Amino acid sequence: MTMFSTIASEIIIRSAVPAAENPLDGVAPRLDVFGVEFEGAVQLILAGIWALALVLVAAKFLWNLAKWGFARDRGHSDDIEEGASAAKKSGIAFGALAGASVILGGILTLTSAAGA
Repeated sequence: MTMFSTIASEIIIRSAVPAAENPLDGVAPRLDVFGVEFEGAVQLILAGIWALALVLVAAKFLWNLAKWGFARDRGHSDDIEEGASAAKKSGIAFGALAGASVILGGILTLTSAAGA
């Protein structure tokens, strides 16, 4: 029982210590601090990268669908499974890329609500 009483007193003592003030409380990341030109350039670059990623993943998805279809036509069972698996993965990747703003916005909302 002494081990549990020691742990209990340790928890009570540590929780009694006042929490430090968060220096980032109320601070949010903002690009407009660096100027309108910088904010516009960052948004333009991110939009370009996002569009390029969407194009590449969409092309990979279509390629995988074609591989899957060719394998089905030829009756190659190993290639059918490989093509289907790759098409599913690239389809999920495309969905995640298409919803990236919603996903990242949700993460930021959750962390701000948690006080991070």
